[in-house]
Amino acid sequence: MTDVAAPRTNPDYLRYRPDVEHPRPDEDADIDRIIAVLRSNNQRAYRRNKRGMRDAHAKSHGILRGELTVHADLPAELAQGMFATPRSYPVIARLSSTSGAIRSDQLRGVRGLGIKVLGVQGPRAMPGDTATTQDFIMVTHREFLFADAHAYLTRGMPTAWTLARLPDHVLRAGSDLLAGVDRHLLRRIGLRVPPNLGVFIAPNTHILGETFYTSAPLRYGDYIAKLLFTPVSPEAVALHGQPVGDGINVHRESVIDFFAEHSATYELRAQLCTNTQTMPIEDATVAWPERESPHCTVATLRFGTQDPYTPARRAYGDEVLSFNSWRGLAAHRPLGSINRLKLRVYEASSNYRHHVDNAPRIEPRDAAELPP
Repeated sequence: MTDVAAPRTNPDYLRYRPDVEHPRPDEDADIDRIIAVLRSNNQRAYRRNKRGMRDAHAKSHGILRGELTVHADLPAELAQGMFATPRSYPVIARLSSTSGAIRSDQLRGVRGLGIKVLGVQGPRAMPGDTATTQDFIMVTHREFLFADAHAYLTRGMPTAWTLARLPDHVLRAGSDLLAGVDRHLLRRIGLRVPPNLGVFIAPNTHILGETFYTSAPLRYGDYIAKLLFTPVSPEAVALHGQPVGDGINVHRESVIDFFAEHSATYELRAQLCTNTQTMPIEDATVAWPERESPHCTVATLRFGTQDPYTPARRAYGDEVLSFNSWRGLAAHRPLGSINRLKLRVYEASSNYRHHVDNAPRIEPRDAAELPP
């Protein structure tokens, strides 16, 4: 599920300091321009669908109730923030595709996971935030496709603008064409598929067997980390790499079918930063080497049998809930340019969606608030 490598002996984990971040002087202006483009996408989607849509992670595949258990006897460097004390928390999780449009599940692409941990007490990352939830937003692409907000504006936004306007059959034809290209041949002639298009080459596999990553770093109490979420129960592990079937909503249907008969257990693992030269904070495209610092398990998430997509649950997950990795503890403050971009973009998108839908924006305090 993740690289396995012999860790170096006694790694010296980097301590968090406020000066580990180094924003570009034009970053705020870049983010302003990104928000303006995404707002036009929001407005276009509202005209087409007659309801507000997320500008990313628009299509959900299941809304899950679960429990997160922090492991006991963690070493001091891992017993940080909400993981400092062994205990259990209720969780609401939302599975999705990262597109800002409602697309057929036959399209390849990146899948998303929003984890909302309930009852997390402590100083908050966002000023004025009075919630008691801790959000983690994760995707199936280990590294982010763009280094920072400037790269996202200059290279990512043109791609996003174009993809938002192409019909499914065109996207699938292009994806199938790219997937059929001999990448070894391309390398021999000095060409390669750009990373932002390469995600459409990856096989389309069962979402419950995927490993999800935070991609960009976050504060981890006194340290800095990236996180991953990976299946460990046999029934979930068996789904890894399994191709999806037919149907435009096959991910949703496969999630419903699985949880009708099975529970699933996953682990949350932290990879602590040792060196900002090899594990940079501001460039989200760089893979943090496992040999420098392996992912270590800090918590287990278990989801029991349930119906993850009842009409009431779908409405609650898609229309009421919002996820923002900045909604959480100051001890888990997101770091780096891509995360500073997400702070403003996610808030702007959620504000617009709830406003045009006249929908309440509620942070749950009890798992019972999730409809059955």
